Amino acid sequence: MKRYDLTEDGYRRKFRTCKPAVGESPDMFIVHIVTYLDRWIELSKTDKSYEKLKDLIVREQFTDACPEDLATSLREKDLPTLERVSKEADLFLKARNRKLCDQPRKVFHGNARPRMDSVRPLEPEKKLTVDNVQGRRRRAWLTRGRASSARRPDISLGTAQLWIVPRRRLVREW
Repeated sequence: MKRYDLTEDGYRRKFRTCKPAVGESPDMFIVHIVTYLDRWIELSKTDKSYEKLKDLIVREQFTDACPEDLATSLREKDLPTLERVSKEADLFLKARNRKLCDQPRKVFHGNARPRMDSVRPLEPEKKLTVDNVQGRRRRAWLTRGRASSARRPDISLGTAQLWIVPRRRLVREW
């Protein structure tokens, strides 16, 4: 069942993200949505009363809105009621001295550093120009893939160097 994502979480995702197939009539699409909802409710072992359904949907919305580490912890514990979810979330946040709206701090172990190539993608063949850095003009062409520009932290803004990181190699142009 897990291999084909036929689990409670799998049907929840299918219910939330399903789109009509090519040539599918509105009636057929509604049947698919209802089937996903019924399977999600059945696999979550939730009664079909208003209160229990409300509890299920609010738990899911709360978990999806939480920071990722808190959401993972709550899903692992598979808590049956909103009150339990609230208490566990409160304990989790107090233990880490955080608030619900805080994002978790990124911790780097040993000599690990954040990767420069894990930033937003740029358009293909984009030209990047930086003027008036020590009176010199520098240009860099960025191709497909991920790229980033940043100033070296060990020098002042007036003499900043431009580091271009497409994919996995580092390029400096003067």
